Amino acid sequence: MTPLQQIHQSETRTLWFPTPPRHAPSQQIVRIALAGCGVVGGALVRLLNESAAAVSSRYGVRFVITRVLVRDTLRDRHLPIDAGLFTSDLDSFLASDADVVIEAVGGEEPARTIAVTALGRGRKLITANKELISAHGGILHQLAATHHTALDFGAAVGGSAPVVSTLRDLVGSSAPRSVRGILNGTSNFVVSEIERGSTLDKAVAAARGRGLCESDLARDLDGRDAAAKLSIIAWIAFGIKPAELQVRRLSLLPGIEALTSLAGLLGGNLRLLAECTRLDGDRIVGSVEPVLLPANNAFARTSGEENRVEVDLGWTSPLSVSGPGAGGPPTAAAVLSDLVRFTAPPNDRGADARQFVAAADSRRHRWLIAAPIAPIVLSALATAGRVLGGEAQSHDGLSWLITRPATWARANRVLSALRNLGAEPSVARCEIRDDAEAIQ
Repeated sequence: MTPLQQIHQSETRTLWFPTPPRHAPSQQIVRIALAGCGVVGGALVRLLNESAAAVSSRYGVRFVITRVLVRDTLRDRHLPIDAGLFTSDLDSFLASDADVVIEAVGGEEPARTIAVTALGRGRKLITANKELISAHGGILHQLAATHHTALDFGAAVGGSAPVVSTLRDLVGSSAPRSVRGILNGTSNFVVSEIERGSTLDKAVAAARGRGLCESDLARDLDGRDAAAKLSIIAWIAFGIKPAELQVRRLSLLPGIEALTSLAGLLGGNLRLLAECTRLDGDRIVGSVEPVLLPANNAFARTSGEENRVEVDLGWTSPLSVSGPGAGGPPTAAAVLSDLVRFTAPPNDRGADARQFVAAADSRRHRWLIAAPIAPIVLSALATAGRVLGGEAQSHDGLSWLITRPATWARANRVLSALRNLGAEPSVARCEIRDDAEAIQ
């Protein structure tokens, strides 16, 4: 069974593939220039090869790769592609004939140059690069409109979970109350492994061994990757430009093992959650932070490299999408979905759409604070910071407590005081206890 057939058999993943036009062109040839042939690009080459017959039958399209930009043209990648198509010359790549340019190199440069040049020449651009879209999405969108072409980035958020396409389908209806989810499959995999008894080092090694991440996991574990994806979500859902969204970002490090252990002690699970929420006054607030969740929560039950996103539309339950969010094959499947989309939907919410503004989050939450310090000292600092919700306790050499509902600014004062004493704290939002009171 090919990856494409597996996708069609999954109820969630069928959302990736738009309904083909009633009169699909007969064997239309679409030329592709592929920038990058690493984890994602290589997986895409394999997927295009394996699914060629299915795509041709369903969409009447045959995709032909005409040029591939790589660093090392002599490296044997064991891919079903002519090695003569490889080039390390950016100018040569940009000058090649193509109908679609797929950017899979990641980072800022040369990704930005590739994107700007492709759109400026009227070519459709597909990218899985969340850094590129979060930093330059507005400019690239305008370029696409000016040159009457398309920009698609469904693969930039959620891996195989159809987050972007789902939100785009909702544009025109009322704006959601919130969008909340696990947006980084690598960090979720690492936390899940630690829950099963692994150490951080072993969990990271396992993630690398399964091809879920690059050698450096810093952006995954400190929330930068999820924050970039959240800015894209806020752009589509609320019209907030990616660079304007104010995201409170808290890292899983250095206390990921302690927080995971304390979550289990409290009968719950730790997850890195990203969230953008609509408040009174048409304000949109954003956060990416470790959250302690009840064990029966849907996010708490999301394990491994799975992503899950819930869109609260005010219905009896949120609209949810899920799927593997890390690794080459899931991302390649998302790129293929963008590739077979004959016309990419605009990212405009319409001239009459409700206008929202980005704001800092001043809501009150309960916070779990842990530090290698005496319990009496932690309680005293929480009392001085006016966040004490109960006396500090001790567990595995750490003192910990859960604050009363407090703003982040007030909780952060306690963290600063701990650091001044040389006790590096760990912190997470706590939704295990008194969940109804946590946000007011």
